[in-house]
Amino acid sequence: MDPLDSEPSVPAVVAPRRRRARRGDGARLRNELVEAAERLLDKAGEDAVTIRAVAQAVGVSLPAVYLHFGSRLELLHTVCLRVWGELGDWMDDAGVGSHDPFTALHQRSVAYVRFGLAHPVRYRLVMTGPATAASEQVASACFRFLRGTVQQCLEAGALRGDETALTRAIAAALHGAVSLLIFQPPESWPEDVDGFARDIATLATRGAAAIEPQ
Repeated sequence: MDPLDSEPSVPAVVAPRRRRARRGDGARLRNELVEAAERLLDKAGEDAVTIRAVAQAVGVSLPAVYLHFGSRLELLHTVCLRVWGELGDWMDDAGVGSHDPFTALHQRSVAYVRFGLAHPVRYRLVMTGPATAASEQVASACFRFLRGTVQQCLEAGALRGDETALTRAIAAALHGAVSLLIFQPPESWPEDVDGFARDIATLATRGAAAIEPQ
C-alpha cells in the first residue's frame, strides 16, 4: 500500500467494476486514471487524489492502478506534466498568426496568466505541490518556451539585453501575479480577470522592454 494514500479521503463517485482489460487497453486505462485524478484535483484539491479514490472513480482495483503508477506521487507527477502540456497549448495558440514577436510575447503572457487563474488548483500543485520532480520539469519547460519568444524579440530589436535575465524577469512577474490570486478566495479576485491578465502581461513585457542592457 502506498503510504501517501493515508491522507484524508473525500467522498468519491464509485464507477461500476470494469471487466478484465483486453490487450491494447493499457494505454486507454492509464489515460482514464490520469483524467480521474485531474477531476478529483479540480473538485476537492490535492488531498483528494489518492490511489484508492482514483481506482474507485474509474472502477478498477488498486493493483490495476499500481500497474501504471508505482505511487501516488508518480500519479501526481503525471498530472503535473499534463498541466504543462495544456499551458503550452494555450501559449502556442495565443501566438499563432502574429508576425510581431513582441505582440506574440504579450499574447503568450496573457495566456499564461489566464491559464493559471482558470486552473488554480492544478497550477498550485505544479508550482508548490509535492510532485517536485515533475514541477522542476514544468518550470524548466515553461522558462524555455518564454525564452524562445524573448530571443525572437531580441533578434527583432524589440528587447535589449540578456535573454536569460529578461526571461527571468517576465516569468517572475507572470508567476507572481498568478500566485497573488490563487492563494486567496476567488471572491476577492478582480471582477475582470481577463483585464487583469492583460494588464499584468503589459507590465511584464513593457517593463522588460524598458530594462537597459548592463
